[in-house]
Amino acid sequence: MRKTVGISQKIKLAWLDAVLDGIVQTTGEKELRQLVDQQLRKELPGPESRAKAAGIVLRIWLGVSPQHVALRDRALALLPRTSSQERIWLHWGMSALAYPFFRDLTEVIGRLLALQDDFTTAQVQARILTTWGDRATSKEAVQKLITSLVDWEVLRKAKGHFSLARKNKTSVTDMQLWLLEVMLWARAADEIEAQQLLRLPEAFPFTLTTSIGDLRRHEEFHIHRQGLDMDMVALRKVKVERIVKPTRKKAKKPEPANPVQPGFFDR
Repeated sequence: MRKTVGISQKIKLAWLDAVLDGIVQTTGEKELRQLVDQQLRKELPGPESRAKAAGIVLRIWLGVSPQHVALRDRALALLPRTSSQERIWLHWGMSALAYPFFRDLTEVIGRLLALQDDFTTAQVQARILTTWGDRATSKEAVQKLITSLVDWEVLRKAKGHFSLARKNKTSVTDMQLWLLEVMLWARAADEIEAQQLLRLPEAFPFTLTTSIGDLRRHEEFHIHRQGLDMDMVALRKVKVERIVKPTRKKAKKPEPANPVQPGFFDR
């Protein structure tokens, strides 16, 4: 089955911040979409390109699968303790959940930067196309995302080469643990060695100060010993239960054509 890349536009950090601000300011999804459209209209006057960009950024925070809703809601709960510079921790994690291509690309970049000081777009394309296929959409998405990471001030560009611009830091341990949990979800791995989790290549722009003790105290992680001295970290899977409607028959009002499912706006 062919994997969907899903990214055809540059993603600006200001657009993602607008979504987060909109979640706090608006009272419904329709109003949020209008706010995002107004934000994008300043830079993307073309309706087609604006619609594509809006779809990409809204998918990151709104188009969340049922099993990831709790992760998204916990990210929103961290907002009051999050500075404007620290928001990138939340955007990074949600982008990795929404777009496997984003996660794979950042892993490739992280591995390259662990071996050398900088890299080129061609080097990233050569590695990621082995898993995503040598097609125009994959090549274009690599270019768009690398350009996005320059806008996010994660990467710095000089003479066609890209290098790490800076490390992002936070003193909020809960945010670090949230990012590690999200990245493990995005990896779709059953478990991972604890030290490896603390050194994930796809988390290359972040300084992680969490310890094994912090991982043990995190309620969403299950840690068990493998062998003599290897700690393995697994996720505590969240079951998504179906809501069973009552069997009692009752006269009901006609339902709207497009019922709105309860979400974070209602909370």
